[in-house]
Amino acid sequence: MDGHEYEYACAQYLKRNGFTKVQVTKASGDQGIDIIATKGKKYGIQCKYYSGAVGNKAVQEAYAGSKFYGCDVAVVMTNNTFTKSAKELAEKLSVCLLYTSPSPRDA
Repeated sequence: MDGHEYEYACAQYLKRNGFTKVQVTKASGDQGIDIIATKGKKYGIQCKYYSGAVGNKAVQEAYAGSKFYGCDVAVVMTNNTFTKSAKELAEKLSVCLLYTSPSPRDA
């Protein structure tokens, strides 16, 4: 699975878990948001399919991109872990950090 495939797998995961209006953004120029979805609120989601821990950059992208798209909630979804620094920044900026199984198709 590559990053683009992971975005679509995450979109399916969200649909299976009650999200509606799930839309994968265009591959380039997405302003840091890979998926926009609704579940009561509008969520801007940055997907990271990494072999290592996800750092601050992903949190920053999700935060900025969610503001750009007018989302209520910023989220970083990953198949891996988050660095301590990313967790601290996410808490300060109210960005949700979400772990999926290595393939969200399995979840």
